[in-house]
Amino acid sequence: MHLGAQLALLLTAAIWGWTFVLVKESVQEVTPFLFLFARFTLATVVLVLIFRKSLIENWNWKMLRRGSLLGAALAAGYLFQTWGLKYTTATKSGFITGISVVLVPLMGVFFKERIGLGAWIGTLLSFVGLSLILIGQGFSLNELASQLNTGDLLTLFCALSFAAHILLVGHFVDADSYRTLLIIQIAAAAVLSLGGTLTFENLHFNFSPTVWNAIAITGLFATALAFWAQNKFQPLSTPTRTAIIFSTEPVFAGLFGFSLLGERLSMEQLLGAGLILLGIVLSQLPSQARRV
Repeated sequence: MHLGAQLALLLTAAIWGWTFVLVKESVQEVTPFLFLFARFTLATVVLVLIFRKSLIENWNWKMLRRGSLLGAALAAGYLFQTWGLKYTTATKSGFITGISVVLVPLMGVFFKERIGLGAWIGTLLSFVGLSLILIGQGFSLNELASQLNTGDLLTLFCALSFAAHILLVGHFVDADSYRTLLIIQIAAAAVLSLGGTLTFENLHFNFSPTVWNAIAITGLFATALAFWAQNKFQPLSTPTRTAIIFSTEPVFAGLFGFSLLGERLSMEQLLGAGLILLGIVLSQLPSQARRV
């Protein structure tokens, strides 16, 4: 995997780390399905305007099926994450979402992935690093187990869905199809979110400026731009390595908190960030891992 692709995926993780606080604030005012419908609709419109030629030329039923499956995994992940943020903290949500780093190689068995030793070690180090980031916020391991709530359990389903999405991108997307599949999966997520809000919520757009700002940022940067980067550059890597790079998301969240809000990283969090970065390096080591 070349350096440019790694940097693009790191940028994606940075953007996602930026959005936790935005979404946490927004779901205090707006229902989860409605927020996601607005977010994914905005992203779909932007992507269609940019890649409409590719969509018209390459669309077929096979891509529709694959894109819809990708969109279902994506919509499920964001629904559980957004819904969970109503009941849990942004810090715990970031940690539990990061468990997808561990789930990707485990779930990769269903895609007949053989994972190299470096990737397994990188996965373990990233998981320990994520744990230290959470503990550095004042949670002990015993407290974490005792304080699990509805939001935490919902976010665990989010981690499962995101792990499935990473694996599906690695299985379905290639250099020729990524633009078309990107539009279809984001549009599918928008349609599923609309179905959810029409079934379980009230459709309205009387949002505060804070919510509109969050929709604009998450729709343009955290969805259209970020998933374009994932779909374009992940095929140059493996699902496990991509998951490890994405585990930097809470690290970037801490850096944004420090630079924008004056928050400081504890020694435990700094150590956790270092372990995640070391995990990324080890995951890049040559191995005999291959698809069988």
